[in-house]
Amino acid sequence: MKKSKEIPVIVETTVGKFLLRDFRPPIQLRTSPRKIKTKIKKDIKRLDENTLSLLTNKKELKKNRKRKINKIKKQLNFNDNNDKKQENNSIFYIISNNEQDYQLNENELTNNKCVLCFVNSKNHRALIFSPRLCRISLLGLFNLEQISGPSASIHGFNLQLLKSYPIFNLSSQSLMSIETSSSSIKSSLNENQIRSFFDNYHVQLPLPEIYIECIQKLAKSHHGLSVFFVEQLQTTWIESMKEFSHSSLSNEWLFNNNNNNVNNNNDDDDEQIQNTNGFKQLWSGMGAFKDNYHRSINYSSEIHSVTNEIVSRLSTKTSNDPLVVFVCGAKDSGKSTYLRYLINKCISQTNSVPKVTFLDCDIGQSEFTPSGSISLINNITEPLFGPSASHLKKPLKSFYFGNIKVDNDKIYNYLNYVKLLYDYIQDDQHDLLLINTMGWGSDTGLIIMKELIDLIKPNILLQLRSSSPHFRHIMPDINHQWLLNAPISDIYRQINEIPLNFSCNKYDYNLLLTPVRHHIHGKSNLTRQACLWSYFCQLEIKHLILKPLIDYVNYIQIFSFEKIGIGLLHRQIQPKYLLQVLNGSIIALCKVRHDMLYHTTSSYPALVDERANVECVGFGLIRSIDMNRRQIHVLIPDNSLPKTIINALIKGYDDCPDEFYFMSIDRWRGRMPPYVTGIINSNI
Repeated sequence: MKKSKEIPVIVETTVGKFLLRDFRPPIQLRTSPRKIKTKIKKDIKRLDENTLSLLTNKKELKKNRKRKINKIKKQLNFNDNNDKKQENNSIFYIISNNEQDYQLNENELTNNKCVLCFVNSKNHRALIFSPRLCRISLLGLFNLEQISGPSASIHGFNLQLLKSYPIFNLSSQSLMSIETSSSSIKSSLNENQIRSFFDNYHVQLPLPEIYIECIQKLAKSHHGLSVFFVEQLQTTWIESMKEFSHSSLSNEWLFNNNNNNVNNNNDDDDEQIQNTNGFKQLWSGMGAFKDNYHRSINYSSEIHSVTNEIVSRLSTKTSNDPLVVFVCGAKDSGKSTYLRYLINKCISQTNSVPKVTFLDCDIGQSEFTPSGSISLINNITEPLFGPSASHLKKPLKSFYFGNIKVDNDKIYNYLNYVKLLYDYIQDDQHDLLLINTMGWGSDTGLIIMKELIDLIKPNILLQLRSSSPHFRHIMPDINHQWLLNAPISDIYRQINEIPLNFSCNKYDYNLLLTPVRHHIHGKSNLTRQACLWSYFCQLEIKHLILKPLIDYVNYIQIFSFEKIGIGLLHRQIQPKYLLQVLNGSIIALCKVRHDMLYHTTSSYPALVDERANVECVGFGLIRSIDMNRRQIHVLIPDNSLPKTIINALIKGYDDCPDEFYFMSIDRWRGRMPPYVTGIINSNI
């Protein structure tokens, strides 16, 4: 008798239907229904308990998902009636790629100014859908790209579509917000567009059947949405500071939210953080404020009006003479932040990109160079979205003053350098000249302020003052009345043949109150150190972490004693000890007139006359001094500097990071590296 063909048996149970693969009837004619039924019961009992449990869990997950979908549908009720005036404040709602992170809040989702942020925390990317007239406050380092919708701006600069911008929103800086604008053009988003955003930028879209409808309703309610792509930004100087700097102040300067360290290396702290200010971490070192006005820069209508007037005068300027804007104010009044805002407005909101020149007279916190220099910077065409360390530039011309303050006996040297730079650009064609000044509002600082105004003769003088009632730095009103009775430098005026009673009073004076800012003790020192980190990170082009400086042998230039001069500014020391002081120090690479170099002995480098005008072309680190071969080995990060133009190595005041010396401590098997005599506990 032929064997019967195998017949698949389907078993139906309370947890679903199953194909019983192991059931093989021997002979079809001898198989009774009772035996088949008994066999099936036994096989069901032998089913793996884990399989049953798994199937049950899947069914429960489906029920929970369906329940969650229904809950979201009930909460996503956007009001289509826009007749009612909406609040300016908006709420930032974060949807993570981790399903466990869905936290629904009916008040947030039903808010007409709801900003939706879809985050993929694994690859550090996010898509943001924002209605018009909203502010988005993000904290951290990120690349920002607007991919659709009405135009938006950040810190005064109008974003171009599909162009990526690096943003440095550090804890120590005033927070820059993304601001979406209004538009009369109505637009909508279809399902294919929304899906393409997520597919093209590799951001996972959770619950597409819900959130696509959510985005479409939000777009319909506001006649369009602005869509942004945010991606993690990594730079060598930031990563190196995090790697080697272990002080709490340094970490607070980089990433900190109200003394809660956002960027903590512990795995336990990588989970999303939410505090009383509504801050939530998107990924390590990156977060957002749900209250989008928290700590962000929000200039007053008066500041907006004055800034727009400057942009208008620049656009309608008909003469070849530049528009000269002089910015002053006490320390921590917001000069640097406002100057970046003004530059961003001018280069993005004028008919054509103007030729902007920047005369930086702030030796304590220079904007485009390491501190201690008075510099002239031109060809500023890119927006500024961060602290000075994020946009260092090679100056057109620079003089090295070598200190962060001006002593009484050095007033002439300081003013002379400013005059040389101002005279240098008189024949150049430029549209806007911006003057950055020190925040010194008393004694010598006021003498310098008076002489700078009389020298430069600005068209507009902007004085910034903090609106905080507890602001401790003061400066008198630098108006026309003050200028008539202000103190002067007799020596400077006599040497330059300036009448003692001369006073410039033809400028437009504006006193502007800036928002209250978040202050960090020791911020100025850390800002100067960050500039040195950024400058020396030019050495590393392949990796994100700077190696110990002793490893960059290809960047060492050798100067013989016969062809180089050395100097020390603002301190007196016997010449025979000068090489020991310079060894292992950061120095300015300078060029001076040859008649300002004099030799004391043939076996020693020339000394720089203290009357010399010290023109700075860059910075370096003296790696070693070979007394036998009479050579100085200098580590120079900028490879483009021709060695032939450098004839002087000068040391001034510098905030050299201690980490520059301790980076190679493991190479010395626990012993102190060169130039280090001990370790000082900075916490004491």
